Amino acid sequence: MDCHTSEHVNEGPHSTSEQLGRYLAGESDAAEHQAVEAWAAADPSHAQELEALRKIWALSAGTPTPEVDVDRAWLAVQARIDAADGVKRIVPQFAPAKAWRWAVAAAVLIGAFAGVRYLTNPPTEQLMATHEFLRTVLPDSSSIVLSPGSRADVRMTRDRHVALTGEAYFEVQRDVERPFVVKTDDVTVTVLGTAFEVSAFDTSASVLVRVRHGRVRVEVDGDSVVLNAGGYARYNKAAHLLERMPAPPAVVFGDRIIQFQEAAMTEVVAQLQQLFPVRIELAKDALKKCRLTATFEDEPIDYILRVIADTYGLTLTEVAPGYYVLDGEGC
Repeated sequence: MDCHTSEHVNEGPHSTSEQLGRYLAGESDAAEHQAVEAWAAADPSHAQELEALRKIWALSAGTPTPEVDVDRAWLAVQARIDAADGVKRIVPQFAPAKAWRWAVAAAVLIGAFAGVRYLTNPPTEQLMATHEFLRTVLPDSSSIVLSPGSRADVRMTRDRHVALTGEAYFEVQRDVERPFVVKTDDVTVTVLGTAFEVSAFDTSASVLVRVRHGRVRVEVDGDSVVLNAGGYARYNKAAHLLERMPAPPAVVFGDRIIQFQEAAMTEVVAQLQQLFPVRIELAKDALKKCRLTATFEDEPIDYILRVIADTYGLTLTEVAPGYYVLDGEGC
Protein backbone atom coordinates (compact mmCIF):
# COMPACT_ATOMS: atom_id res chain seq x y z
CA MET A 1 0.00 0.00 0.00
CA ASP A 2 1.45 3.37 -0.96
CA CYS A 3 2.01 6.37 1.27
CA HIS A 4 -1.07 8.11 -0.06
CA THR A 5 -3.33 5.43 1.41
CA SER A 6 -1.60 5.62 4.79
CA GLU A 7 -2.03 9.38 4.88
CA HIS A 8 -5.67 9.01 3.96
CA VAL A 9 -6.34 6.78 6.94
CA ASN A 10 -4.78 9.49 9.14
CA GLU A 11 -6.26 12.47 7.40
CA GLY A 12 -8.55 13.44 10.26
CA PRO A 13 -10.33 12.09 13.30
CA HIS A 14 -13.77 12.08 11.66
CA SER A 15 -12.67 10.13 8.59
CA THR A 16 -10.49 7.79 10.65
CA SER A 17 -13.25 6.99 13.16
CA GLU A 18 -15.70 6.03 10.41
CA GLN A 19 -13.19 3.80 8.64
CA LEU A 20 -12.06 2.16 11.87
CA GLY A 21 -15.66 1.76 13.02
CA ARG A 22 -16.60 -0.14 9.87
CA TYR A 23 -13.38 -2.17 10.08
CA LEU A 24 -13.94 -3.16 13.71
CA ALA A 25 -17.58 -4.02 13.03
CA GLY A 26 -16.54 -6.20 10.08
CA GLU A 27 -18.52 -4.09 7.61
CA SER A 28 -15.75 -2.42 5.58
CA ASP A 29 -15.22 -3.36 1.96
CA ALA A 30 -12.03 -5.10 0.79
CA ALA A 31 -10.22 -1.89 -0.18
CA GLU A 32 -10.97 -0.13 3.08
CA HIS A 33 -10.10 -3.25 5.10
CA GLN A 34 -6.74 -3.44 3.33
CA ALA A 35 -6.10 0.29 3.84
CA VAL A 36 -6.68 0.09 7.61
CA GLU A 37 -4.42 -2.95 7.97
CA ALA A 38 -1.70 -1.27 5.91
CA TRP A 39 -1.93 1.79 8.15
CA ALA A 40 -1.59 -0.41 11.27
CA ALA A 41 1.39 -2.26 9.80
CA ALA A 42 3.17 0.94 8.84
CA ASP A 43 4.01 1.96 12.41
CA PRO A 44 4.03 0.10 15.76
CA SER A 45 2.17 3.00 17.36
CA HIS A 46 -0.63 2.60 14.77
CA ALA A 47 -0.90 -1.08 15.66
CA GLN A 48 -1.12 -0.16 19.35
CA GLU A 49 -3.91 2.31 18.62
CA LEU A 50 -5.86 -0.22 16.58
CA GLU A 51 -5.51 -2.90 19.27
CA ALA A 52 -6.68 -0.49 21.99
CA LEU A 53 -9.68 0.55 19.88
CA ARG A 54 -10.47 -3.11 19.18
CA LYS A 55 -10.73 -3.69 22.95
CA ILE A 56 -12.91 -0.60 23.39
CA TRP A 57 -15.16 -1.76 20.55
CA ALA A 58 -15.45 -5.24 22.05
CA LEU A 59 -16.47 -3.80 25.41
CA SER A 60 -19.03 -1.48 23.87
CA ALA A 61 -20.46 -4.28 21.75
CA GLY A 62 -21.24 -6.27 24.89
CA THR A 63 -23.07 -3.38 26.58
CA PRO A 64 -26.82 -3.21 25.82
CA THR A 65 -28.09 0.16 24.64
CA PRO A 66 -31.70 1.33 24.77
CA GLU A 67 -33.63 1.50 21.51
CA VAL A 68 -34.40 5.06 20.54
CA ASP A 69 -37.19 6.13 18.14
CA VAL A 70 -35.14 8.80 16.38
CA ASP A 71 -37.97 9.99 14.11
CA ARG A 72 -40.37 10.43 17.03
CA ALA A 73 -37.80 12.25 19.11
CA TRP A 74 -36.98 14.63 16.27
CA LEU A 75 -40.63 15.39 15.64
CA ALA A 76 -41.09 16.30 19.31
CA VAL A 77 -38.13 18.66 19.21
CA GLN A 78 -39.25 20.19 15.94
CA ALA A 79 -42.75 20.73 17.31
CA ARG A 80 -41.31 22.73 20.21
CA ILE A 81 -39.27 24.85 17.78
CA ASP A 82 -42.34 25.49 15.63
CA ALA A 83 -44.41 26.46 18.65
CA ALA A 84 -41.71 28.91 19.74
CA ASP A 85 -41.51 30.84 16.46
CA GLY A 86 -44.91 30.09 14.93
CA VAL A 87 -43.46 28.75 11.68
CA LYS A 88 -44.48 25.51 10.05
CA ARG A 89 -41.54 23.45 8.91
CA ILE A 90 -41.14 20.52 6.61
CA VAL A 91 -40.04 17.46 8.57
CA PRO A 92 -37.05 15.86 6.81
CA GLN A 93 -36.89 12.17 6.01
CA PHE A 94 -34.25 10.39 8.07
CA ALA A 95 -31.65 7.92 6.96
CA PRO A 96 -31.99 4.37 8.28
CA ALA A 97 -31.31 3.80 11.97
CA LYS A 98 -28.02 2.15 11.01
CA ALA A 99 -26.69 5.51 9.81
CA TRP A 100 -27.52 7.01 13.17
CA ARG A 101 -25.71 4.19 14.89
CA TRP A 102 -22.67 4.93 12.72
CA ALA A 103 -22.83 8.61 13.73
CA VAL A 104 -22.84 7.63 17.39
CA ALA A 105 -20.07 5.06 16.83
CA ALA A 106 -18.01 7.66 14.99
CA ALA A 107 -18.41 10.13 17.84
CA VAL A 108 -17.36 7.51 20.39
CA LEU A 109 -14.35 6.51 18.33
CA ILE A 110 -13.27 10.14 17.89
CA GLY A 111 -12.91 10.44 21.65
CA ALA A 112 -11.44 6.97 22.08
CA PHE A 113 -9.02 7.44 19.20
CA ALA A 114 -7.80 10.76 20.62
CA GLY A 115 -7.34 9.22 24.07
CA VAL A 116 -5.45 6.20 22.75
CA ARG A 117 -3.24 8.36 20.59
CA TYR A 118 -2.38 10.54 23.59
CA LEU A 119 -1.38 7.47 25.63
CA THR A 120 0.62 5.77 22.87
CA ASN A 121 2.15 8.98 21.48
CA PRO A 122 2.17 11.48 24.37
CA PRO A 123 3.13 15.05 23.50
CA THR A 124 6.64 16.32 24.11
CA GLU A 125 7.02 19.64 25.90
CA GLN A 126 9.94 21.60 24.50
CA LEU A 127 11.69 24.07 26.81
CA MET A 128 14.39 26.47 25.66
CA ALA A 129 16.39 29.15 27.47
CA THR A 130 18.06 31.68 25.19
CA HIS A 131 19.73 34.56 27.05
CA GLU A 132 18.22 34.14 30.51
CA PHE A 133 17.50 31.32 32.95
CA LEU A 134 14.15 29.60 32.42
CA ARG A 135 12.27 28.22 35.43
CA THR A 136 9.30 25.91 34.97
CA VAL A 137 7.22 23.36 36.90
CA LEU A 138 6.41 20.04 35.22
CA PRO A 139 3.06 18.20 35.39
CA ASP A 140 4.39 15.94 38.18
CA SER A 141 5.33 19.05 40.25
CA SER A 142 9.05 18.56 39.62
CA SER A 143 10.87 21.74 38.60
CA ILE A 144 13.59 22.62 36.11
CA VAL A 145 15.87 25.63 35.88
CA LEU A 146 17.41 25.79 32.40
CA SER A 147 20.66 27.72 31.99
CA PRO A 148 21.00 30.17 29.08
CA GLY A 149 21.68 28.41 25.79
CA SER A 150 20.03 25.15 26.94
CA ARG A 151 17.12 23.03 25.75
CA ALA A 152 15.04 20.24 27.34
CA ASP A 153 12.47 17.97 25.66
CA VAL A 154 10.14 16.60 28.35
CA ARG A 155 7.84 13.58 28.12
CA MET A 156 5.67 12.68 31.12
CA THR A 157 4.19 9.20 30.61
CA ARG A 158 4.63 5.95 32.55
CA ASP A 159 8.22 7.12 32.86
CA ARG A 160 9.39 10.70 33.26
CA HIS A 161 11.96 11.46 30.58
CA VAL A 162 13.98 14.59 29.78
CA ALA A 163 16.32 14.92 26.80
CA LEU A 164 18.80 17.67 27.72
CA THR A 165 21.16 19.77 25.66
CA GLY A 166 23.06 22.27 27.78
CA GLU A 167 22.69 22.68 31.52
CA ALA A 168 19.75 22.31 33.90
CA TYR A 169 19.04 22.06 37.62
CA PHE A 170 16.29 19.62 38.64
CA GLU A 171 14.24 19.29 41.80
CA VAL A 172 12.38 16.01 41.34
CA GLN A 173 9.22 14.91 43.14
CA ARG A 174 9.67 11.39 44.50
CA ASP A 175 7.67 8.69 42.70
CA VAL A 176 8.97 5.13 43.11
CA GLU A 177 6.68 3.89 40.33
CA ARG A 178 7.92 6.42 37.77
CA PRO A 179 11.68 6.97 37.57
CA PHE A 180 12.86 10.39 36.41
CA VAL A 181 15.47 10.04 33.66
CA VAL A 182 17.65 12.77 32.18
CA LYS A 183 19.41 11.83 28.94
CA THR A 184 22.17 13.73 27.17
CA ASP A 185 24.03 12.62 24.06
CA ASP A 186 26.47 10.70 26.28
CA VAL A 187 25.09 10.30 29.80
CA THR A 188 21.92 8.94 31.40
CA VAL A 189 20.97 10.08 34.92
CA THR A 190 18.20 8.18 36.74
CA VAL A 191 16.59 9.39 39.98
CA LEU A 192 13.51 8.81 42.14
CA GLY A 193 13.40 12.04 44.11
CA THR A 194 16.27 14.45 44.52
CA ALA A 195 17.85 17.76 43.50
CA PHE A 196 20.76 17.70 41.08
CA GLU A 197 22.35 19.49 38.16
CA VAL A 198 23.54 18.21 34.79
CA SER A 199 25.88 20.24 32.61
CA ALA A 200 26.20 18.85 29.08
CA PHE A 201 26.91 21.63 26.60
CA ASP A 202 27.87 20.46 23.11
CA THR A 203 30.98 22.64 23.18
CA SER A 204 32.22 21.23 26.50
CA ALA A 205 34.79 18.43 26.69
CA SER A 206 32.94 16.80 29.58
CA VAL A 207 29.52 16.20 31.15
CA LEU A 208 29.16 17.14 34.82
CA VAL A 209 26.58 15.81 37.30
CA ARG A 210 26.26 17.35 40.77
CA VAL A 211 23.84 16.20 43.46
CA ARG A 212 22.51 18.66 45.99
CA HIS A 213 20.44 16.15 47.95
CA GLY A 214 19.03 12.69 47.33
CA ARG A 215 20.63 9.99 45.20
CA VAL A 216 21.16 9.47 41.47
CA ARG A 217 22.68 6.89 39.16
CA VAL A 218 24.89 8.10 36.31
CA GLU A 219 25.39 5.70 33.37
CA VAL A 220 27.62 5.83 30.30
CA ASP A 221 28.14 2.88 27.92
CA GLY A 222 27.61 0.23 30.57
CA ASP A 223 29.69 2.02 33.22
CA SER A 224 27.87 3.65 36.14
CA VAL A 225 28.36 5.46 39.43
CA VAL A 226 25.87 6.22 42.21
CA LEU A 227 26.06 9.71 43.71
CA ASN A 228 24.65 10.76 47.08
CA ALA A 229 24.15 14.27 48.42
CA GLY A 230 27.23 16.36 47.67
CA GLY A 231 28.40 13.85 45.04
CA TYR A 232 30.06 15.02 41.85
CA ALA A 233 30.82 13.03 38.69
CA ARG A 234 32.47 13.93 35.40
CA TYR A 235 32.39 12.14 32.05
CA ASN A 236 35.35 12.92 29.79
CA LYS A 237 34.00 12.68 26.24
CA ALA A 238 37.38 12.27 24.51
CA ALA A 239 38.69 9.63 26.92
CA HIS A 240 35.28 7.95 27.39
CA LEU A 241 35.95 8.03 31.13
CA LEU A 242 33.33 8.36 33.86
CA GLU A 243 34.80 9.25 37.27
CA ARG A 244 33.86 10.62 40.64
CA MET A 245 35.29 14.01 41.47
CA PRO A 246 35.69 15.94 44.73
CA ALA A 247 32.97 18.54 45.02
CA PRO A 248 34.22 22.07 44.34
CA PRO A 249 34.19 24.45 47.32
CA ALA A 250 31.78 26.84 45.59
CA VAL A 251 28.79 25.53 43.65
CA VAL A 252 25.80 27.27 42.08
CA PHE A 253 22.66 25.22 41.40
CA GLY A 254 20.41 26.81 38.82
CA ASP A 255 20.42 30.58 39.08
CA ARG A 256 19.61 31.16 42.76
CA ILE A 257 21.15 28.47 45.00
CA ILE A 258 24.74 29.08 46.14
CA GLN A 259 26.53 26.43 48.14
CA PHE A 260 29.94 26.93 49.81
CA GLN A 261 31.84 24.05 51.42
CA GLU A 262 35.00 25.13 53.27
CA ALA A 263 35.47 27.74 50.57
CA ALA A 264 38.29 30.27 50.97
CA MET A 265 37.03 33.83 51.26
CA THR A 266 38.73 34.73 47.99
CA GLU A 267 36.65 32.02 46.27
CA VAL A 268 33.51 33.26 47.99
CA VAL A 269 34.12 36.81 46.81
CA ALA A 270 34.90 35.69 43.26
CA GLN A 271 31.71 33.60 43.07
CA LEU A 272 29.51 36.37 44.44
CA GLN A 273 30.96 38.94 42.06
CA GLN A 274 30.22 36.56 39.19
CA LEU A 275 26.60 36.13 40.23
CA PHE A 276 25.79 39.68 41.28
CA PRO A 277 26.67 43.03 39.67
CA VAL A 278 28.79 44.08 42.68
CA ARG A 279 32.35 44.71 43.75
CA ILE A 280 33.51 43.18 47.06
CA GLU A 281 36.79 44.12 48.74
CA LEU A 282 38.56 42.37 51.62
CA ALA A 283 40.21 45.14 53.65
CA LYS A 284 42.92 42.90 55.18
CA ASP A 285 44.86 39.91 53.83
CA ALA A 286 44.06 38.04 57.05
CA LEU A 287 40.44 37.75 55.88
CA LYS A 288 41.56 35.52 53.01
CA LYS A 289 42.24 32.74 55.53
CA CYS A 290 38.56 32.52 56.52
CA ARG A 291 36.68 29.53 55.09
CA LEU A 292 32.92 29.51 54.63
CA THR A 293 30.43 26.62 54.73
CA ALA A 294 26.93 27.86 53.97
CA THR A 295 24.03 27.60 51.52
CA PHE A 296 22.04 30.57 50.24
CA GLU A 297 18.76 30.19 48.37
CA ASP A 298 17.53 33.20 46.45
CA GLU A 299 18.84 35.74 49.00
CA PRO A 300 19.94 39.24 47.93
CA ILE A 301 23.63 40.11 47.99
CA ASP A 302 23.39 42.47 50.97
CA TYR A 303 21.81 39.70 53.06
CA ILE A 304 24.54 37.20 52.05
CA LEU A 305 27.30 39.67 52.94
CA ARG A 306 25.67 40.46 56.30
CA VAL A 307 25.58 36.74 57.13
CA ILE A 308 29.26 36.41 56.24
CA ALA A 309 30.14 39.48 58.33
CA ASP A 310 28.17 38.21 61.34
CA THR A 311 29.73 34.76 61.05
CA TYR A 312 33.29 36.08 61.41
CA GLY A 313 32.64 39.24 63.42
CA LEU A 314 33.44 41.56 60.53
CA THR A 315 32.14 44.98 59.62
CA LEU A 316 30.34 45.47 56.32
CA THR A 317 30.36 48.86 54.66
CA GLU A 318 28.70 49.85 51.38
CA VAL A 319 31.01 52.67 50.32
CA ALA A 320 29.09 53.22 47.05
CA PRO A 321 26.09 51.60 45.35
CA GLY A 322 27.16 48.00 44.64
CA TYR A 323 30.60 48.44 46.24
CA TYR A 324 31.10 46.62 49.55
CA VAL A 325 34.06 46.39 51.93
CA LEU A 326 34.52 43.63 54.55
CA ASP A 327 36.89 44.51 57.37
CA GLY A 328 37.99 42.85 60.63
CA GLU A 329 40.67 40.89 62.37
CA GLY A 330 40.40 37.84 60.16
CA CYS A 331 40.35 34.13 61.04
